Amino acid sequence: MAHEFKTVIPELNNASIRRTPDGRSSVYDLIAVIGEQKNPYQAWDRIVERFPEVLTKCEDFKFPGKRQRKTPVTDRAGWAYIIGLLPGVMGHKYREASANLVLRYLDADITLAADVVERNDNQRELEWLDARVRGKITRKKFTGILKSHKVFGSGYAICTNRTYIGLFGTTAEGMRKRKGLSKKANWRDHASTSELNTIAFTEDLSGQKIDGVNARGNSECSDVCFSVALKVADFTKEILRA
Repeated sequence: MAHEFKTVIPELNNASIRRTPDGRSSVYDLIAVIGEQKNPYQAWDRIVERFPEVLTKCEDFKFPGKRQRKTPVTDRAGWAYIIGLLPGVMGHKYREASANLVLRYLDADITLAADVVERNDNQRELEWLDARVRGKITRKKFTGILKSHKVFGSGYAICTNRTYIGLFGTTAEGMRKRKGLSKKANWRDHASTSELNTIAFTEDLSGQKIDGVNARGNSECSDVCFSVALKVADFTKEILRA
């Protein structure tokens, strides 16, 4: 079954571009966003009619959902080629700027975050972003430690959920319910700055503890995660009571 991923670009009125699991993008969506075309299907047909060789840059992919038809998808190089074939000269600067922005999103260009930080003077939002980034770095290091200690398969989710249970008394699913999020949402994207900092601190300590006691496998490592999380939670409560 085909799976659909989306890249959403807030700067372009929350334009949504469907993507395949391997990162190729819907040509129709790209044309609609960049080409300022009200009917991207007709625009694509005209391009194909004039430049049939463009089809060698694309493949057909059927996205999930009712009444979906096969959609041409292309990679970064293919899209760069298609941009030059879009009709009309009006709005050329807009298309060029938009195209570059789309490519930066598709490439996960880290300087996009830097641009946001530069424009944002909201201290609370900047503190949250700082905590989210640091948490992501810590998380990557932590999962690397788990892997080196023979955690596999569902073991990563088990270690994560036992960390959450120790800290917050519930799993990731429970945290999503508490915050009224969908089942597929990453609740850390909606966590408070305090929650993010607590998780990062706990995962860092858990990684050190796993290394220190040389825990091995899903069961031993998840036990360490739970134990450390409980101690962090107790320590936090004690500090706040004082």
